[in-house]
Formats: sequence, C-alpha cells, structure tokens
Amino acid sequence: MPICGFNEKMLEGLIALSEGLVEHGLQYRCEKNKETIEQGIKREISDMARLLPELNRIDDTAKRILTEGIVKYAMGFYLVMREKGIENYKEIIGKMTEYFRHMDDKYYSELEGKPQDMKDLTKLLDKKEI
Repeated sequence: MPICGFNEKMLEGLIALSEGLVEHGLQYRCEKNKETIEQGIKREISDMARLLPELNRIDDTAKRILTEGIVKYAMGFYLVMREKGIENYKEIIGKMTEYFRHMDDKYYSELEGKPQDMKDLTKLLDKKEI
C-alpha cells in the first residue's frame, strides 16, 4: 500500500467516477433542483456529513468501510470542486489522478520499507498541489 500499485485501469475508474460526480451529482442534479453549483455542493456535503456518523449501524465491517471510503472520496472531491470550480473539471480530475499516481510512485520508488514511510509520504502529499 498506499494503493497497491496503481495502474491505468484503476485511474480510469477514478476518472469515470469523478466525471460522474460532476456531470450527474452536480450539473444534472443542480439543474433538476434549480440550484447553483455552490448550493449543490453544500447540499451534497451536508448529506454526506450526516451519513458518516450513521455508518456505524452497518454491522458488516467490509461494507461499512467501503461505504465510508466512497462517501469520503466524494466529499473530498466536492471540496476540491468548490475550491477550483467545475468549469475545467476534466483538467482538475487529471490533476487529481496525477496526485494519486504521484503518491503511488513515491511510495513504491522511494519510501516502501523505510521506518517512517507513511509519515514521509504524508509530508510529500501535503506539499503536492492538485
């Protein structure tokens, strides 16, 4: 780990998910609800923030972790979209996938097996722009 040696298929999946979050989760739903993108992002984040504390009701550990992971990914994604704007969302998604590729590359090429590998990785990630 960090993400088990990212490959193109994994990155393509993240790209498709992210594009769907913009195209359906924001553009389509905001138009349907007659709200601005900012309002849509606030609504989505609010809904997910209310869901997270309830996830402990899912007894199946794997299902609970999967659900939490996808919810947190979507929340983080919407926060990036709020900061960067959705006008150039495909370019931003490209930068996000580059961030994940960078994480994986740094770990497997420089940090794996070192005593403070995860600490060092998080320091590098903190400096990496999206």
